[in-house]
Amino acid sequence: MTATSATQADEQARRREAVAVSGWGAPFRFVQPRNLCFWLYLLLVGAGIRQLIEIVTPTAGVFAAADIASLVTSGLFALAFLAFLHHADRFERTPAGLATAAFLAGGVGAAFVIALPGNAAVTSLYAKLFGQPFAVDWQAALAAPFVEETAKGAVFLLVMGLAPVVVRTAYDGLIVGAYTGLGFQVFEDMLYGQNSAAQHFGADQVESVVGTFALRTVTGVVSHALFTALFAAGLVYLIGTVAQPRRVGRGLALVLAAVLVHGVWDGAAALGRGGPLIVVVMLLTTVAGIVALLVALRLGAGREARFMRAVMGPEVTAGTITAEELDGLAGRRRDRKAAVRHRPDGVTRRTEKRVLAAALDLAHDLAEAGGDDSDAVRHSRTEIARLRGQGPP
Repeated sequence: MTATSATQADEQARRREAVAVSGWGAPFRFVQPRNLCFWLYLLLVGAGIRQLIEIVTPTAGVFAAADIASLVTSGLFALAFLAFLHHADRFERTPAGLATAAFLAGGVGAAFVIALPGNAAVTSLYAKLFGQPFAVDWQAALAAPFVEETAKGAVFLLVMGLAPVVVRTAYDGLIVGAYTGLGFQVFEDMLYGQNSAAQHFGADQVESVVGTFALRTVTGVVSHALFTALFAAGLVYLIGTVAQPRRVGRGLALVLAAVLVHGVWDGAAALGRGGPLIVVVMLLTTVAGIVALLVALRLGAGREARFMRAVMGPEVTAGTITAEELDGLAGRRRDRKAAVRHRPDGVTRRTEKRVLAAALDLAHDLAEAGGDDSDAVRHSRTEIARLRGQGPP
């Protein structure tokens, strides 16, 4: 065996190990009769749908316009946020079935089965312990963060139990957690829209819903999607997996960050005492939430980047992509810009960006093939060569 062939064999072995450990390319199968999580999921979502119907049905005739407006506005918000999550999920795409399962469980399971009665119980407890005025002022800040984050975290763990091979890293936790929180937010927005119409005694229903939707969209950067992304990533660190070593301190920090940002955001009115300070509190909370999310993404991306380098390293040796392009795939935005800047002679910036996109497709195809060649892998390599104006590799 020559030194070159030995190196290629080592690279191929590292590729297969990375695919196996990371779970990249693993399919998601929803129907799992032998998995207790599957039956718990059906029970939770079924109970949530029943609860939702019981809430909406009695007033459906009176608030039909508000219900339709809530569905349309919440649907638009969900589509926009889903597009963002699809863009952020840049290392390994979350299966659509898994994202849908997380969205529904967060929306109807966590919201209606756990959080709704839980918030009422905790608020009642505050009223009995500290008096009604205290409960009115601080129930949002001291009940929802604990009840709702726990509820969504439990749902995330349930979904993780349905996809233990797919959800293995903190980055997976960020993405799947965000889908869970987004479901919670969308269904919560629908209820807020209906409540807004009810507060106006059914008059100007569409205007009431659109106004509520606009306000929650403008302030929606700090939302349940962000809270649950942080909380779920923290849970993955706390649990540890075959692909994500347990980091208790980091996990606790992310879980507490989610609860703290949620609590301060919900308590802005009480902290600001009804004055201009409310805006300051909301702005500072928004900044803190975004910083926490960026830190979590930065920490989580490191492990995914190592998997990407192991999967695509042999393609650099084979000449399919360059070392700079691999840096762009595994690195940050500045690395992708550097890859475009240092593109081969005769290749335009636009073409180089398409090459990077095709290389990402190649990584996904390799993962789905377990690190081996397949028709899809060979097609992706041919596509990269075609984009460069070369013949088949």
